[in-house]
Amino acid sequence: MTNETFKKILVPFDGSKYSRSALEQAINIAKKFRSKIFIITAVDTSDFPPGMLLALLKKDKMLEESIKEYIIAVKSQVRKELLAEVAVCKAKGVFEAYYDIISGNTVDSILKFMRGRKIDLIIMGSQGRHGISKLRTLGSVSRKVTELATCPVMIVH
Repeated sequence: MTNETFKKILVPFDGSKYSRSALEQAINIAKKFRSKIFIITAVDTSDFPPGMLLALLKKDKMLEESIKEYIIAVKSQVRKELLAEVAVCKAKGVFEAYYDIISGNTVDSILKFMRGRKIDLIIMGSQGRHGISKLRTLGSVSRKVTELATCPVMIVH
């Protein structure tokens, strides 16, 4: 392996202990190969309960505004978390660390980001958040990403 092998590392991040372990692995690899780290969180609005989606279809303006406000609040909180993780990367010697918040289906969003940035390696947790935190989950998508990614994927437990 040359220093050109893993120039761009993608870490899908949801705040779980598994994604934190994945970021630690990414930092270790990035220091060795002088790689850039891209930390992303996918905000998947397709996981809203059917009743909420039905209300949206009926154009319930009050509910629609509540959902928009909720998504804005989630993205604001995610931004704070990701900025802190970028700071951790830099404190540990990875000076090219970036974050992004992406919307849509988690798997599709990860793969689209991978293609757009020409990622060389994806490092992700084996599990993600569950329950109410599912809006920002990786969960079992790690399996799908390994099947569909065009670059190596490292799953960290």
